[in-house]
Amino acid sequence: MNDFENKIKGVLKKEVEKPLSYDYAIKNAFYNSKNKRKSNLLLKLTTTTSCLIMICTGVFATSYIVYEKVWKKPVIVNQEEENSNVEKEISKEEKENYISEEDAIKIANEVINKLDYKNIQISNVDLKRKYNNEYSGHYILRSNNILITINAETGKLEYFGDSSINNRDIKCDEISETQVNEIAREIYNKLGLFDNENKYEIVNTKKVDMAFGEHINSLWEVSFGKMYNGTYDKSNISTICFSICDNNIVISSITFIDNNNFENNPIIITKEEAIEIATNKEKEFSNLEISDTTADLSIEKMNIFIYCLENNITNENGEIKTDDITRNVWVVDVKHNKETKPKDAEIETVKKLYNKKYYIDATTGEIIGGEQSEYFNN
Repeated sequence: MNDFENKIKGVLKKEVEKPLSYDYAIKNAFYNSKNKRKSNLLLKLTTTTSCLIMICTGVFATSYIVYEKVWKKPVIVNQEEENSNVEKEISKEEKENYISEEDAIKIANEVINKLDYKNIQISNVDLKRKYNNEYSGHYILRSNNILITINAETGKLEYFGDSSINNRDIKCDEISETQVNEIAREIYNKLGLFDNENKYEIVNTKKVDMAFGEHINSLWEVSFGKMYNGTYDKSNISTICFSICDNNIVISSITFIDNNNFENNPIIITKEEAIEIATNKEKEFSNLEISDTTADLSIEKMNIFIYCLENNITNENGEIKTDDITRNVWVVDVKHNKETKPKDAEIETVKKLYNKKYYIDATTGEIIGGEQSEYFNN
């Protein structure tokens, strides 16, 4: 496997790659049952009451809506087992649900043509498993410096990459951010990736200098988020990297992520309750005084950050996997009064000294993940 393919494998993993310090992470803990707010919270979590007055008897009947816990204990898969699962041959039964190799090649060549590449024809194709929870399949197609992956179930583009720019020094023409955004959206629309049912909005645009060996490329990076009720799914970000040189579009990479894992759970937990849940858990980790807490509604993917802190688990234990779901959560940012920044990123230091963000499920009140809100720099 060459360096280019290694790079793409990381891009395509559903479990988003995080900085090394994130590896010290992740669990859920349900709300402390001994808390003084237990009765109120339990009522909100487990019941919605409607009373039916029975005329003859005067008896009230009560109906209940029970909100199931969503957090499940993560599974730890060692690297050998992970590699074995990925390398396992795709069965005939699985292939019955996939598009054919011929269709994958046709789709890849349509992508090439829509992006205005000339004299390039793709015929090299492999069907491989992805590094996701289901180890589902995708087609990998290559031609010289071009690498394309196609979702084997949906036939949609997952990734396009052109490594030919790695051997050049690309300087971008002067162009406004508005023009950059228009070009990015036009490319996604040309590829037919944004359907009419779901709204995709630009959530980040930035100019970056990327180094490839001795070469430096000046590129624009534009990210689109899948929107729900005015909020975008943080696990569903599609990004394009490109430059404009002498009025020509030079594409480095295009990713399209369409997980459809958002459960759109109801908002039952209040902001105040979410803050209390997070601060109670933080007090278990750290004796530092809490100086500030903020909470905002967000759409986040369940992760293992708090679970790993609670159980002293690092990436050395193996690949740690949770259910691949995304939920409405309160992101509670907990900050401490402290004189200096942490001196290292060891797990005990992260627990005791780092500011953190907690993902509090907006329906059940469970802690279903989190992240660091500060980082250690050597």
